[in-house]
Amino acid sequence: MDTFKRIYVLGSGFSKSISKDMPSMKGLTEELRKAEDNKYPELMEFIQNLKKKTNYSRELTSMEAVCSLILGRDIFYNSTVNLHYQILQNQLVHWLYDKIDNAAKTVDPDKEEAIKQFITGCVYPKDGRKALVITFNYDLLLERLFASMPDFPFCLDYVVQLNSYFNEKKSHVGKDPFPYLKLHGSFNWFRSPGSLVCDIDNVYLSEEHGYSRNLIHHNDIPVFVPMAFSKQSYLEGSFFNVLWNIAQRYLEMAEEITFIGYGFPITDLINLAFFLNFKDKIKHVVIKGEEEKKQSRLEALFGKERIVDQDAIEYISC
Repeated sequence: MDTFKRIYVLGSGFSKSISKDMPSMKGLTEELRKAEDNKYPELMEFIQNLKKKTNYSRELTSMEAVCSLILGRDIFYNSTVNLHYQILQNQLVHWLYDKIDNAAKTVDPDKEEAIKQFITGCVYPKDGRKALVITFNYDLLLERLFASMPDFPFCLDYVVQLNSYFNEKKSHVGKDPFPYLKLHGSFNWFRSPGSLVCDIDNVYLSEEHGYSRNLIHHNDIPVFVPMAFSKQSYLEGSFFNVLWNIAQRYLEMAEEITFIGYGFPITDLINLAFFLNFKDKIKHVVIKGEEEKKQSRLEALFGKERIVDQDAIEYISC
């Protein structure tokens, strides 16, 4: 098992920094509140009714609140309500996937060089302390950047071994791995058809333009954990348990941990409790323009000296 002296933990602020089109949580909330889409009729009706019932409360119609209401419900009065919520859950997760993936297709061209240098510094650090990158993001910004650079001497390595339906052409032979552990899933990971939970042996990596994406998973929703207060149903099975256990092992062996673009949102209280076990190793929590209340909470948790108010791309370029 490789050891990594440094670990970088990336949040949504990192993706927003490297792609100007990446929607923010606030942007997704506003879009969902005014959404009108015939592709998701039950979801649209639910949102309209929720707005009326709550007297258009902004707090109760936020993205996190809607996700929690729909995805966290596990008590149903009859089979009709159960079925209705299954439809709502499917439509909400599909809506999230569509909005995020369609909005942010690629890394901004002027950010590519900084990211290449960051990757190179993780794999071949000048001081010899190799770095592991852990992320809560499920977008494919880095995957597409790697695909656009066939001569780049590194290949993206998810750390866990994923399945493949076909022996599709591999372009990473002879390249050095850049370890990239995605704790909340990825937009190119899919469960095998008919699977109810994610187990380590039934999650498949699908190339964006590969056979499996076009033939098998063309209507499927990728494996990812939405931003809800209750995530239990999405963490069932062995797959995410394996990912988090790998993360724990690497964090135990690391010397320093830096969070970039991750402000420990209230929906991730379990994550916060997990990372507080390694509090003494945390070097920086890099955030940009957080609200005063959130800034104060982070400073109280980690100490003012560890909080860096800086854009993610600026930080990795230093």
